[in-house]
Amino acid sequence: MHALFVSHSADLMGAERSLLALVGEAVRARGHQVTVTLPGDGPLRAQLAAAGADVVVLPTRLWMGRRYGPAVGAVRLFQALASVPRYRRLLHRTRPDVVVTNSAVVPAGAIAARMARLPHVWVVRESLLSNPSLRSVLPRAAIVQLIARLSDGVVAVSAYAASQVTSAVPMARTKLRVIPPPVESGVPGPGADRPVALERLLLLGRHSAEKGQADAVQALAICARQGRAFTLTLAGVGDGAARSDLADLARRYGVEAQLETVAWTDDPAALYARADATLMLSRNEAYGRVTFESLRCGTPVIGYRAGATTEILAGGGGLLVDADAGALASALLDLAADREAFGRLTAEASRRGQELATEPSPAARFVAYLEELGAVS
Repeated sequence: MHALFVSHSADLMGAERSLLALVGEAVRARGHQVTVTLPGDGPLRAQLAAAGADVVVLPTRLWMGRRYGPAVGAVRLFQALASVPRYRRLLHRTRPDVVVTNSAVVPAGAIAARMARLPHVWVVRESLLSNPSLRSVLPRAAIVQLIARLSDGVVAVSAYAASQVTSAVPMARTKLRVIPPPVESGVPGPGADRPVALERLLLLGRHSAEKGQADAVQALAICARQGRAFTLTLAGVGDGAARSDLADLARRYGVEAQLETVAWTDDPAALYARADATLMLSRNEAYGRVTFESLRCGTPVIGYRAGATTEILAGGGGLLVDADAGALASALLDLAADREAFGRLTAEASRRGQELATEPSPAARFVAYLEELGAVS
């Protein structure tokens, strides 16, 4: 089988790391041929080549984004559609058996696959209806309808993400599967060797209102006023402007000495190992790779009771709180004051990490699904 994957990015964030795992499974474990298109050059390119994929840089635009208001969104949609002929030429040249679009935000490969009458799978990794960072000139429900129409199969990364698809397109249930993303990073946690005290907090993700960094800093300040000075590392926040904004926020709250910001990290496992707890504060998390990785490392997660975070933490190893900085601060203060309760939570995270480490990777399920579609093409 020859599978062609369309990536919306050449970075190495969660969706791209999951793509790497899928490529590795298809090439090394199953012996398939894989081609991956990237919209530009970036760190993902070398990683894909090392995994055995043929990589093609094919510039394209997205139809959803943080700043895609009416004017910008219309221009970006036109640019995205203008790149469809490039994808059609690539499909004619490479002749894949199946095409996979790795994110809901990039449409060109899906349209080209439909025009070429090739089987197409669309991976929905986003909270399409509720995430305020996903703006478009097209109505959200219309985008979901197009995703369903342009696909032979839709793979949602969680039941939460799937529910957003089916609420807009009930008939999509017939072609929808829930397959969580493969998460390969992280090692089983140290268990009893981990200090049982809540002092060091970690939050990973690009700086945005959606990821909850502002809530974390506010909670830090509330706790400081109650006499509890936690330290907080915000990792993967992005460029210098993001770090500067967060530093200004911390100064306004008077907690700058307790805050560390890291623009990027290639070794999140080391950060989880140093932290006493990981924060997951997204209100619309479609899956929550950070939650999974943290548990794999034996680090408990304190998360908002929202999105797919509730699905992962249903197996234990974390604490769910209301999506509010005050509720977060209250939970942190309670856990810090009750070492026995925090010790139980840490032990549970270590147990859950051991369980997750022995579970088979979802990559095998995903590639088997592609094999089904490729076989009937």
